Amino acid sequence: MSIVVFGASGNIGSNIRKEALSRGHRVTAVTRSTDLEPAERLTTLKADIADADDVAKIAAGHDAVISAYSPGLRRHSAEDAAELIREAHDALFAGIKRAGVRLIIVGGVGSLEASPGIDVVDSDFYPAEHKAHTLRNREILRSLKRGDHDLDWTYVSPPLSIKAGERTGKFRLDEDRLLRNEAGESRISEADFAIAILDELGRGQFVRRRFTAAY
Repeated sequence: MSIVVFGASGNIGSNIRKEALSRGHRVTAVTRSTDLEPAERLTTLKADIADADDVAKIAAGHDAVISAYSPGLRRHSAEDAAELIREAHDALFAGIKRAGVRLIIVGGVGSLEASPGIDVVDSDFYPAEHKAHTLRNREILRSLKRGDHDLDWTYVSPPLSIKAGERTGKFRLDEDRLLRNEAGESRISEADFAIAILDELGRGQFVRRRFTAAY
């Protein structure tokens, strides 16, 4: 397949890029400023996801777009990050609709259900300083579920902890429920999370739905 990856230099995006290339896909890796190491079947572009025209031009002719966009949460306040997330996704959705391709979005954990009827972002353990941008991510998911954008989308939520680690290929999937292991941990490696995303790209199990992957 021919795939665009936005945020291709980030921790999650770089794992998605590498997993896609390892499966023989052609990858157009989009970053804001970072140069990537050359690889077979890899094209690197510098562009702004918050520009709908750029998104439409880049996505045209590809089979799918995977967005691992992050505004850089350490560089911005939660409120500023929330606004950047809104601007980026407004442009992303507009551009993807014009290009007419499938979209997979790496979203947030906050909209997963921590306990019956209570989302992670509304739970008493979720950090208050992250709530503004987390609520924005939840609203983006809700807008997709309402059909506001008329896209062939899939939204992927990570567990509470996603870090560099072993590529095992062994994890569980769910739709809206926060997954925890027997020790109460909610975690996955970035490499295994990338496997789950590329598996979904091939299988199409969660088109116009959300899923999560964790151990």
